[in-house]
Parts: sequence; C-alpha cells; structure tokens
Amino acid sequence: MLSAAKTIPEPLAYWSRRIALFAVALLVAALALHRLVLVTTPVALNTIGTAFALSALAIVCGVIASISIWIRGRAGAGAAALGVVLAAAMWLWPLAYASTATSLPRINDISTDLTNVPNFTILARVRGEGANKAEYPGERFARQQAQAYPDIRPLVVDRPVDEVFDLIVTTVRGRRGLGWSVLVEEPPSFKPPKPGFIEATERTTVLGFVDDIIIRVTGNETQARIDVRSASRFGAHDFGANASRIRRLLREVQGRLESTSPAAIASRGGRPAALRAGKDGALVKRPAERLPVKGAPRSSQDPAPKDAQRAPAPKAAPRG
Repeated sequence: MLSAAKTIPEPLAYWSRRIALFAVALLVAALALHRLVLVTTPVALNTIGTAFALSALAIVCGVIASISIWIRGRAGAGAAALGVVLAAAMWLWPLAYASTATSLPRINDISTDLTNVPNFTILARVRGEGANKAEYPGERFARQQAQAYPDIRPLVVDRPVDEVFDLIVTTVRGRRGLGWSVLVEEPPSFKPPKPGFIEATERTTVLGFVDDIIIRVTGNETQARIDVRSASRFGAHDFGANASRIRRLLREVQGRLESTSPAAIASRGGRPAALRAGKDGALVKRPAERLPVKGAPRSSQDPAPKDAQRAPAPKAAPRG
C-alpha cells in the first residue's frame, strides 16, 4: 500500500518546475531582446516583471508540493526542489542591489548645477511613451542629491571655453572616448556670449537601458565652466548610475586637460611653464616659451600642476 502511494505523482511539484523554467526563459529572452533593441523598454520591463511574478508562483507551488509529498509520501520531490531552486536563483539578482537601493536616495536625475539645471531639448522629444519626464523634478531631488552626492559639482577650468568644448566632444565620442551617442552639438560663442551644449545618450552595458546626458559649457577666452546633467530615461531609482557617469566624465575631461595643458607640454620638454596666482587662488598657466622636445622624459622634480578646479558645492534650490 505504501509502495503504491509513493508512485502517485504530486501535480504541483511538476507545475513548479515547469513554471520556474518558463520564468527563467522569459527573463533571459526579455533581457536579450532589449539589449539587441528588438523590443522597447516598457515592453521589456513588463516582461521582466511577469517573469519574476511567475518565479514567485513557482516557489509557492514548490513549497506546497513539498509539504504534500512529506505528508502523503507522493513522488515529485526532485521536480519541486528544482522549481524552488531555479525560481529562488532569479531573485538573487535584484537582492544583490538591495543594499544599494536602501543606502542611496530614490532619485534618477543628477545635475552639477541645482539652481540652474540644464534643460534637454532634442532628448526631450525622443524619450518616447512611458519614459520619465524630461523636466528636472525639482527641490526634492536637489535636496536628496546634495546629501547623497556632495562631490557632484561643476568643473571650472582656466582654459578658453571653445577649446574646452572641443575637448569634451572628443572625450564623449568615438572608441577612444566614452563611446556615447551624441545627438546635439552646439559650440559656444563669444559675440554674443552663448553657452555650448552637448546632448548625448549612453546604454548600460548589461541591460541596455538608455540614459540621457546634457553638458553645458560656459565661459570666455580665459575660463570655462562645465555643468553636466545625467538622467535615467526609465525607472525611479538609478542606483547611483547617473552620479557615477558624471564623475567618470569629469575625471576623464580633467585628465585630458592636464595632459594637454601648456605646463604639461613644457614639463614633457624638460622645462616647466611659469605660473602666476589667478583669481581666487587658481593657477593660471602662461604659454610655454618653446616647443616641446619630442621624446624627452617627464621631470620628476617639476610635476605638471593641475589647471582645473572644482567649483563650490551647489546649494539646493530654495522653496517656492
């Protein structure tokens, strides 16, 4: 009698395995199709949500089946175990971001200037249905950003604004740059004074989600200020991705500015450039007195001083 009972299968055990396998296949298909730009982001997000809902159902079926197998002695323990393990493994991915989600604010729009935030133009038109609004969310985001990312602030450089703009374009484009897709490129002008703008997008490496970036370059013949805004096109929480993107851009720009400064060129030629104290204590470099000697080593006694400085941390926009 007991032997006959063991041969009776537990239906929920096999349903748990089937549902878990389907959920895993659905998740992989959604991620792959979205990365290959074969489905839109809203469709991919809905599909991913469905896959996780099915995985939760598979876990419930597997647990109920396991209880039934234990009490009644039915067959299907292996199927129930496989269903629960596969479904639970899917949840390891979002759980890995749980600590980041709780430690960082729930915002998706970061800017170096919180009082005069750069506004998207072309990118505001191409965001598509279901995307986040192109307008900056306002004071709540500014306040939370100031607390969580105090290092995100403008970069002020003692170089001509047009020269800085060209260097930024080179930095964000191409294989040797950051590889962003540039949609708008408006160089600055001196007469009349007009800031330069760059609007670009970047796709995340694994999931292929699109984030929007705008870079504003203001200044004159002697100094330039770089402001950057990075915003997620979809999703309410960016998990720090936009702040990391701005840091990466400004770090790359600052490194390229230092490597192409007159002081760095003169130092490579074995003769350091003269320095004088500029406004607010900034170092302003005079032009090198002679062309650099090709192949000459960098002097360890006279390291090239930096010609970039960070502006004071921006304050959150006042209420009202």
